[in-house]
Amino acid sequence: MNKYLILAIICLLAVIYTGWNQMKYVNERWEKAEANVKSYDALLSQSEKKNVALQLTVDQLGYFKDSVLQELDATRKELKVKDKNLRALQSISSSFSKADTITLRDTLFRESTLLVDTLLGDNWYSVRLGLKYPSTIAVSPEFKSVKHIVVSTRKETVNPPKKFWLFRLFQKKHNVIQVDVVEKNPYVDGETSRYIEILK
Repeated sequence: MNKYLILAIICLLAVIYTGWNQMKYVNERWEKAEANVKSYDALLSQSEKKNVALQLTVDQLGYFKDSVLQELDATRKELKVKDKNLRALQSISSSFSKADTITLRDTLFRESTLLVDTLLGDNWYSVRLGLKYPSTIAVSPEFKSVKHIVVSTRKETVNPPKKFWLFRLFQKKHNVIQVDVVEKNPYVDGETSRYIEILK
């Protein structure tokens, strides 16, 4: 009788422990889902200028059909960052333009009916050019910039690595955070970026 009582208590404790872990897992998933709903709500409303981070697993990243997420995942794969080393992804998109108009005193164009308004460019750069009789030239260039930021970790030896591979196996290693900033605009080059992690 005593054995059965001890066995029943052990089974009861195992059920309580399993239920507690399951409840903790469900609560964590629910909190992530709530954070993602807030993030998409802020993205879709456009009324507030806040960015709320999406909290996704690597499997979810490949599952979603959002074009920005797919581009970020493609950039991560181009950099050959493994799933287990991936820490964060970010996309920053911006555009800028400046309009200038030149009006001269002298007549530049012959015909009084001249009115040219044309747009030249591609996905990353466009320029609107306007010519108007007698002497007005208007130029409005626009540039687009898209940056993908991939944060990952990798293991490196604390001291310079030994030349012989067998000795490198026994060297002390630590995790190093690597931040890759990839500019998608082919006309932008020579950028400098810096990432600082604050230690506590």
